[in-house]
Amino acid sequence: MLMHRFTKREKVIIVILAIALVVGFYFMVIHYPVKTRLEEIELEKQQVDDETTVALAVAAQYKNMKTELEEIFALPEDEITVMPEYDNKQTLIHYFNSVFADTAPDLRFSGVKTEGSIASRTIGFNFTSPDYASAKDILRKLTGTGFRCLMQSVSLSPAEGSVEDDELRISGNIIFYELIG
Repeated sequence: MLMHRFTKREKVIIVILAIALVVGFYFMVIHYPVKTRLEEIELEKQQVDDETTVALAVAAQYKNMKTELEEIFALPEDEITVMPEYDNKQTLIHYFNSVFADTAPDLRFSGVKTEGSIASRTIGFNFTSPDYASAKDILRKLTGTGFRCLMQSVSLSPAEGSVEDDELRISGNIIFYELIG
């Protein structure tokens, strides 16, 4: 019984089964795992490329910020401004008293607007100055507080005559920025 002779048909079927087993073994053990691993490697490569792009963008932003800081610290000390802690209103009022010492200003503090960790305080002002040079000096002091600010608008109008020689009415708005927290 062990010496059974296979017919030609049985030999063909056994060879076909052997070939099918070898092909199946190849696909199950070699082809699909390699294909899956190649797809995983491609995904990992894309993730690394994305991370590299983000890192390059962050590095570029860092370099720009560093350059800006170097430019700021290269400025003369009297031109560097700071953003004070919120609520800086009393300090501003005290400063305005020294700026407007010889005039009777009309100051209007509007509500504080917050955006993220930045608070902005708009202050409207009206005052009368005896001449253009005095008005220019007051406006320079107003914006030269050392605090971060933006002169939003300013208008000069002579009481009568010319801007350079006569009394001036000055009005405008200035925004002061403060850091929350």
